[in-house]
Amino acid sequence: MTFPFRILNWLFLGITAALEIVALVFLVKLLFSHCVLGGEYGISVWFYIYFLPGIAAQTLVLAIFRFFWCTVGLDPIAVAFNMISGTICIIATLILLFAMWDHCGNEFTYMFYISAICGLIAGIFHLINGSMCLVFMPSEEAHYLKPSKRRKESLY
Repeated sequence: MTFPFRILNWLFLGITAALEIVALVFLVKLLFSHCVLGGEYGISVWFYIYFLPGIAAQTLVLAIFRFFWCTVGLDPIAVAFNMISGTICIIATLILLFAMWDHCGNEFTYMFYISAICGLIAGIFHLINGSMCLVFMPSEEAHYLKPSKRRKESLY
């Protein structure tokens, strides 16, 4: 049961990293559009650019480590990272999409939508991956989820 999960986990992680890189490329292109430079869209884009590079870099490093060492990414820290990153990605992309609701429809509209949709799907994949890691975590790693039990066992 664990072997297909590990492949699925790495596949989701790779797809998430690719989606975040695509979202980041379009977001950087978007920074030089007249909509952002003119201040028409400010806080929604800057909020997204504040969080996305760090999340994308950590996801890419985790995907590379996960490829070479199969147990990396199946621990409580990876679960917390996936849950927090997924939530932040979803919130940031929803803010960007709500800001785009009444966009004027110029030539930069597709950049907003591609960046936001890729980030939204990556956020959903983060949450799915975090949930899967939580369910299928190896027993050695799951032992660290409850430090109070570990401490009581070591005292006796």
